[in-house]
Amino acid sequence: MRPFPFTLYFGVLLALFLLAVFIGSDPAKAFDTAVFNAVQELRSPFLDAPMRAVSFLGETGPSIIVAVPFAVWLWVKGFRREAVWFVIALAAVAGVTGVLKEIIDRPRPDGGGLSFVSGHTSYFTVFAGYLFFTLQKVVGNRRWLIGWRIGLVALVVLTGFSRVYLGAHWPTDVLGGFLLGILLLAPVLRAVDNQRSAET
Repeated sequence: MRPFPFTLYFGVLLALFLLAVFIGSDPAKAFDTAVFNAVQELRSPFLDAPMRAVSFLGETGPSIIVAVPFAVWLWVKGFRREAVWFVIALAAVAGVTGVLKEIIDRPRPDGGGLSFVSGHTSYFTVFAGYLFFTLQKVVGNRRWLIGWRIGLVALVVLTGFSRVYLGAHWPTDVLGGFLLGILLLAPVLRAVDNQRSAET
């Protein structure tokens, strides 16, 4: 994988910073309210169950249960460095998300708990992004790989959507989670690449 360009990395960092600064502004509030209300109008018994299921995967217990098999699989396949960095990346995103929530101190739409950024979205951005770039290294160019990658992208999108749909987050919380996930994922992927290159 090519190293994440510094200019792009800086752009993501700047975008996250500006988002954190301006989420309390009137235009940001108007945007959040408009999109949030539009998504709430889509609520239906047909969608409630799958949205809850997707969101449930991001809870602490289920997220660990989902991640452990992939870490073990990487280890067993001989990609031990990738397995270790996978665990480090997920632990880092959980920790940084918690700290950022405390710093920003933004209430959720329902008033319960802290909202910015969406921990579910940041977690699965790192989870899915890491596997997106690592799977090919492990299994090679398999025909089914594209299906897995599409599924990983869909997981991130559906997770973010489910958080707004269920009324747990504002849209900008989800956007912030996505940006934070990229911000933490990029240096991890670079570190894995650099260590692999140093061995060859």
